[in-house]
Amino acid sequence: MTLITGIKNMKPKVMKLWDRLMVRKRFINKTVLNQLKNIS
Repeated sequence: MTLITGIKNMKPKVMKLWDRLMVRKRFINKTVLNQLKNIS
């Protein structure tokens, strides 16, 4: 819960950067998971 409130209090510029990071991380996780599924 503290993490969420901390993020909400951040400046919009930081929020945009954070969103971009999270989207990139999610994309990487999806591609890795898909590759693992294809291998097995």
